[in-house]
Amino acid sequence: MATNQFKKIREQQTDPAELRRHNRSVMMPFIRFGAGAMKLIAQTLIRIVKHIPKPGHHESKSGNKAIKL
Repeated sequence: MATNQFKKIREQQTDPAELRRHNRSVMMPFIRFGAGAMKLIAQTLIRIVKHIPKPGHHESKSGNKAIKL
């Protein structure tokens, strides 16, 4: 028959500050990647919005000259 010997995980009490430090060190690369990705997306959206022509600003640079062929 099987014996009732179970191995306890985390038998020792760990300090909550130590757990937070460990979690922070594990998650930091993902946080940096996410922040960098959001910055890149924001810069791209700003550039797109800046290049949208303003209403009434569609006048040609050559004036009102018509090109005849």
